[in-house]
Amino acid sequence: MEPTAVPELARRFVIALLFLTHVQFAAFLIGIFTIAVACEFFALVFGGDNLMRVARGLGKTAALVYSTGAVLAFMVMFFATIFFPTFWYTILRTSFWALFLEGITFALTILYLLPWYFTWEHLERFRWVHLSLGGALIVAAYFQQSLIDVVASYMLTPAPPEEFLRVLFNATAIPLDMHRIVGDISFAGFLVAGYAAFRALRSREPADHAYYDWLGSLGLLAGLGFLFLQPAIGIEYVEEIRAVSPGAFNAMMRTHNSWLFLLQVAFLSVLFLLSMLYMLWQLGKSDRSGYRRMQSLLAVAALSAVVLLMPRVIGPSQEYMWINWVNPLGAMQPWKYIAFAGLTLSAIFAVATYVGRLRKGLRWGYLGGRGRQAQYLLLTLAVFASFMMALMGFIRENSRVPFLIYYQQQLDQPEAFPTLLPTPTPAGPASHFQSAPVGEPERGLPAPKVGDV
Repeated sequence: MEPTAVPELARRFVIALLFLTHVQFAAFLIGIFTIAVACEFFALVFGGDNLMRVARGLGKTAALVYSTGAVLAFMVMFFATIFFPTFWYTILRTSFWALFLEGITFALTILYLLPWYFTWEHLERFRWVHLSLGGALIVAAYFQQSLIDVVASYMLTPAPPEEFLRVLFNATAIPLDMHRIVGDISFAGFLVAGYAAFRALRSREPADHAYYDWLGSLGLLAGLGFLFLQPAIGIEYVEEIRAVSPGAFNAMMRTHNSWLFLLQVAFLSVLFLLSMLYMLWQLGKSDRSGYRRMQSLLAVAALSAVVLLMPRVIGPSQEYMWINWVNPLGAMQPWKYIAFAGLTLSAIFAVATYVGRLRKGLRWGYLGGRGRQAQYLLLTLAVFASFMMALMGFIRENSRVPFLIYYQQQLDQPEAFPTLLPTPTPAGPASHFQSAPVGEPERGLPAPKVGDV
């Protein structure tokens, strides 16, 4: 066996960089598939040129970006095979059928994506047929993500590898998939809002100002509207991890890595608070009653965020406290759950207030007063959403260290490639993979003597 020549730290860095970058592309694509098809549906049902413009623009973006995400996925598999061959061989054996079906759904996603985009004008008179292609695209993309989530969840909460259904539906497979689907739509919404803000700030025509200002609001509603589902699904996901892989749960919540979880909660709180501040400034253009109501909801959300960010102990972990004091408000039960409820409920009421005001009409395209600052808020939200997406993946993958597969395969075990033994030659030992010269005896057999028949 020939050991890998690349140091462990370098191997981990390359895989982490490729994987986290790929996840950003994959989450964005699945999210804009959903938003685009939803916009096309609502445009057909209720009418609206702007909604159809959004749907077609996002379809073009998806067609252009999809190849990059696919190439990154193949690079992840390529380098995983090179850097962690034993691990990859294990994953292929335990999750073969999940990966096989994932390959089929990958092909189906492409087969639906390209016709959905390139037949936009050709199916102008058959718009519901075109919409059905978009619906099939979403189904294929969701199944593709669900099947690849089987591998990610199995690594953290493994099941008996010889039982396919238990591998497919391991303890965290469904919670992880639901968490990712909701997160994909929210992430894509915030990125769309950031793009709209960038275009609104650079546009010179009043019509473009109005359109991109409206698009920023639409993206924010998609981002925040699915974000307040994340805490409830995330708590269920964490509870499954605690039940099946308690060591990984402790690594996330109680040991020296717990500060990363607090940082994740900080990013989540920033997304909630800045989204509500954006809606507050938008309502300040014309609706004073809605403005005052939004101020009260923002105050409740800010207080909830303060409770969420309170640490349980002062120090790197509960075992190594710098100060011998335990914060009673830092307990998960009941204070953190109450704070999560306060944050999400205030966001729900804020969205309801904002949508109610949208139905009466807002002044789109006005960038005076707080209008320009509101666009900068959308840009900031897009950056924080991207950071939170990357940090979420890092926390999950880092929680099972020192294992690649929790309590089944260690990270620091020797990774080696199978090689052939060198074959002796008259000039000395041959290099690896060199076949024996013609006429030379095989290893272990005596050379024939002269006169032997």
